Amino acid sequence: MYIMKIYKYIGVALMVLSLGACKTDDLERDIDALKDRVTAMEAKVDRLNESMNMIRVALDGNKTIQSYTENEDGSYTLTLSDGNVITLTQGVVGATDVYQEVSISSNGYWVIGGVETEHRAVAKDGEQGVTPQFRLTMESEGKYYWEVSYDNKQTWEEIKNQQGARVYASSTGSSSVAGPIASAAPNGDKFEITLTGSDTKYEIPIVSGLACAITDPTDMEEGFWIVPTGNGATTNVNLQGDAVLVNAPEGWTVTAAIGNSTLTVTPPNQDGVEATITLQVHKGLHWAVDQIKVRSKKVITSWYQEFLAGGEIVVNDVTIKKGSAENKVLINGEEVDLNVSLISSNNAEITTDGLYFIEAGLNVTYKNTQNKNKILINDSPTGDKPVVTCSNTMKLNGTNLVCKNIALISPVSEKFLTIETANAPFVAFDGCNLRIPSNATQNSFLNTTGIVMDSFSFCNSKMIVDRTGTYRILNIGSGSDIFFPNVKIENSIFSSAGNTAFKLLYVPDASSNVGIKSLVMRYTTFINLHYMAAGFINGDISQIDMKNNLIYSDNNGNKNVTVFRKRGNYPDSFDGKGSGFIIDNKGYVFDGSTLVSWFGGISPILKENSNEFEQLSESPFESESLNKSTGTYVLKPEYQGYGATIKE
Repeated sequence: MYIMKIYKYIGVALMVLSLGACKTDDLERDIDALKDRVTAMEAKVDRLNESMNMIRVALDGNKTIQSYTENEDGSYTLTLSDGNVITLTQGVVGATDVYQEVSISSNGYWVIGGVETEHRAVAKDGEQGVTPQFRLTMESEGKYYWEVSYDNKQTWEEIKNQQGARVYASSTGSSSVAGPIASAAPNGDKFEITLTGSDTKYEIPIVSGLACAITDPTDMEEGFWIVPTGNGATTNVNLQGDAVLVNAPEGWTVTAAIGNSTLTVTPPNQDGVEATITLQVHKGLHWAVDQIKVRSKKVITSWYQEFLAGGEIVVNDVTIKKGSAENKVLINGEEVDLNVSLISSNNAEITTDGLYFIEAGLNVTYKNTQNKNKILINDSPTGDKPVVTCSNTMKLNGTNLVCKNIALISPVSEKFLTIETANAPFVAFDGCNLRIPSNATQNSFLNTTGIVMDSFSFCNSKMIVDRTGTYRILNIGSGSDIFFPNVKIENSIFSSAGNTAFKLLYVPDASSNVGIKSLVMRYTTFINLHYMAAGFINGDISQIDMKNNLIYSDNNGNKNVTVFRKRGNYPDSFDGKGSGFIIDNKGYVFDGSTLVSWFGGISPILKENSNEFEQLSESPFESESLNKSTGTYVLKPEYQGYGATIKE
């Protein structure tokens, strides 16, 4: 029912009663009458919907009746073979403005309130019949109108009369209307039903001990049972009879048996495959049928096996797939020669380029000096990250670096990444932890004087900077006309316990036309990583997509913390001509110092699209929840939705 709003008015009336004794008896009688009308209308609508369900049983002919009882008011309570219990009302049921008249046209379409609809009652040419469900919606106190759903109560529409006007219901009305079922009664081993406006008599067998009922599982979604690939899933069934027949599409494995209360379903090894599974149980000459819609959900336990089977592995904007032959790999559709191997032993060493699947939790050393493609993937989608300790810089030369769900420790005496004479198409980290050790002697992740990566993405990842001296992620050492085309940082955490000289992007003070073409930064947290007034994002930036980021600083030494500054030490301001938006970002700076969004008061992009970071007066983290050395924290409830959310 959809007339619950009426109870608000009942509540108001009760409040009036508590405020004065005048005419209390009258008010109480009015309230009681209102409650009675609501209860009566709810009962009528419930019975109408149950009658519609029974009509569906009669039309489909795929269920039997296990048992029935006759009630004092002439209705019947039926227990069907699928376990559903229906109260069946027949004949004249009430006033026309309280009860909707329902019948089936000679063409097999539903007729509601004298208006033939476009919805089939009777299946034809593969088009299944639908079962209307009704409800009453309150427009104002005491005034209701009818609505009907043809898709199992997913959506509703108003019922219109022959003049196209809304059909109302009330508690008045004198003319009687027949319910959708004209007559219903048991006759021997059958239950006979005649629909209103039809001479056709439907017979539903009464068969004790015949049941075919599938219990809806808990993991239902949009009317589908979501079944994982691999081991599949089970649900309860009630199967009683002589034998059961299973009907399932090719690729689905279904097991069911009389006397076994479990239905087992295993889908094909594909994501999103939809099907209908039908069980048919017979006892003698009679049949009972039930069915359930299913949808597969791909569950991957080994990325290596998924790769060998031809599946795709997506790492941010990069797609990895098996090539045309052994040791050939497709990277975003381009086939390259690349050794493919699974590392399954602890303390292994990586000495050559390749696509490496590393089993969860292993310790591996990276000692490779080659400059071709290198891809590192945790073989387990859910297992602990393998730890890759780098003793060498990772070299690229027109090639890619792709890491998924890996913990990486940067070299001590070398930069993490070196790009030689040709731009790297992609450098992508997804679900990774990158640690810069405290004894690292190099001050940057990447240092360049002109050769960059076309796309740098750092998503769902952490960078922990233990080094206390200067550290820059993207460092332009010298030169002009140098741009990183695309930088994307999303749902990531950058944290340090003691660094106060951090740059996401550094450019030389004397350089011109250097920076980032497109910067995307969303839902990212920076903890004690900044360069105070010098800004931790320098350079010229053409386009920015920046929102819901969070900055925290308690190591600024009573100095302001700046986000954007065109040059670290020069007083130049941005020109404010870039495109994009900067919205809904927050930050906390310890000891009353100021969080400066952009040095010089001018944003890198158009003013109307630039909202300064909101400076918080308190820490956004719950007390004692922040661990800077691991980049973990618990946000206070009011700051949920800002910064990164990374499940360890």
